[in-house]
Amino acid sequence: MRTMLPAIPRRLFPMLAATPALAQPAPAPGPAGAGYRWRVMRNGTHIGSHEVSFSRRGADLLTLSEVVVTPRVLGVVVYRFEHRYMEVTREGRFVSVASRQNRNGRIVDVQAEATPRGVAIRGSEGERMLPAEAVPLSWWEPQRFGGAVPVFGTTTGRLMDLRWTREAIAGGGTRWRCAGEVDAVLDFSADGRWTAYQVTGDDGSTVMYERAG
Repeated sequence: MRTMLPAIPRRLFPMLAATPALAQPAPAPGPAGAGYRWRVMRNGTHIGSHEVSFSRRGADLLTLSEVVVTPRVLGVVVYRFEHRYMEVTREGRFVSVASRQNRNGRIVDVQAEATPRGVAIRGSEGERMLPAEAVPLSWWEPQRFGGAVPVFGTTTGRLMDLRWTREAIAGGGTRWRCAGEVDAVLDFSADGRWTAYQVTGDDGSTVMYERAG
């Protein structure tokens, strides 16, 4: 009897790569230490974790994002997804980013750097230059939403086709809906903290984040 492994949506998690070049200031995502810890839930089952941490190095803000997803069948890991990236910003402006994704042993590396000519991308798909105002799709930074600036992901280094809507929620917070290459819903509190995340996978399953701490 053949065991069917669960389909894992390609776009479960933030696609994080390059950020705004020097001409595009943006507020810091949070003070050093004020990070996020999430449990990744798929159709009600705990399948992994996502942690985001912030630290300071002089004038630089370092953001480390680590995703680990290992769904199991009868206690056996049937799929492994890991995505780790480090972004450096200075006074809200992009400096550099390095991303590594491991999907069942297939490694994809993407690096990006702000240059006088734009955001320079180097990765598995080669090299390219993106507009100076391009930013990464970092879910904890809602100032990058809305379509005012182009966004792209670390796993490809390509600009993304996304459509955004915004609405107010209770307590003075904000709900963002993203459609296009990624279908997701995100909530933020009145003070800008990321409080909820839900995304629809390619197979139609629902992935949600639950606070882990």
